[in-house]
Amino acid sequence: MKERQFHKIAPPVWRSKRFLSLPDDGRLLWFYYATSPHQTSAGCCRIPTAYAEADLGWSRDRHEKNRQILMDADMIQFDPDTDELFVSRWFQHAAPANAKHAAGIASFISALDSDAVRERAEGEFVQTLWGERFIIEPSCAG
Repeated sequence: MKERQFHKIAPPVWRSKRFLSLPDDGRLLWFYYATSPHQTSAGCCRIPTAYAEADLGWSRDRHEKNRQILMDADMIQFDPDTDELFVSRWFQHAAPANAKHAAGIASFISALDSDAVRERAEGEFVQTLWGERFIIEPSCAG
């Protein structure tokens, strides 16, 4: 499997009151969710709890406590039944750049099993220029 070589994290994260209010472990977990090998260009992915704990070297309690902190701060949408999550406000800094990119993002979102995570990701996706165009006319992706 070829991993992404680049992933955009916008510098304004360091001015975000929501982000800055997190404890250190919450910030680290957010960065893990946003940049892990599991993440997609759609800001949503499936990360089994055991994978995250192994990758971070954390106990289940530490991971679950900090995941809940991120959920309470509206930094992520998470579905424990599917282990799927969406990084909130993803498209404010990583919006689709063109029609082909929008089609790829739409594909990732539509593959989600979690209705709640899919609806949140779709709701933010359609607020982007290319996301809105793709939803109105999927053939715009060529």
